[in-house]
Amino acid sequence: MEIKRINRYVIYLFSLFLISLGASISIKANLGTSPIICLPYVSSLILNMSVGTVCLIFNVIFILVQIILLRGDFERRQYLQIIVGTIFSLSIDFSMTLVTFLNPTNYISQFAVLMLSCVVVAFGVLLEVQTEVVFLPPDGIIVAISKVLNKEFPKVKPFFDTSLVLTAAILSIVFLGYLAGVREGTIISAVIIGPIVKVLQKFFNPYIEAVIEK
Repeated sequence: MEIKRINRYVIYLFSLFLISLGASISIKANLGTSPIICLPYVSSLILNMSVGTVCLIFNVIFILVQIILLRGDFERRQYLQIIVGTIFSLSIDFSMTLVTFLNPTNYISQFAVLMLSCVVVAFGVLLEVQTEVVFLPPDGIIVAISKVLNKEFPKVKPFFDTSLVLTAAILSIVFLGYLAGVREGTIISAVIIGPIVKVLQKFFNPYIEAVIEK
């Protein structure tokens, strides 16, 4: 029992690394980043800071908004999002150093790298969901909005992701003078990561459950 509990947390930490790695790979594809990293990426270009540092700032903001929205209903264990958000942000900067060798030179190779990023993120999300430890701050704020509006998570997520992408696009045009981080790859990532997770669930869920089952 204790071993499986340890396995749960180890796999959860690995899921954070995979999601950050997938986000970093999507940046290298240069076809538009995934919605979860889109706004921090554009903001990092504007502020001339690392993506991980800006991501950490946004994570803190997301957590504060959750506390304001939920008040007494904010679960104590969700304060761990502060630690999780920090680990995730550091993982992004670390992952960026791991993918420096990825420099696709044509559209086909860019698209291949983008697809790789989607698969990596999807597998990370699969592990994150299965372990059920604590939300990543961007997911946590969606859950909070869902509770306040009494709407299901899947119905709120597209609107939240869209708002992040639109905000990133506006900031990019206003402050950089061009559209950065938002392209067809952003839309593709938003559309296909969910279905990829479902496909992976069919193959890996039994194995994951066997390792972390209480």
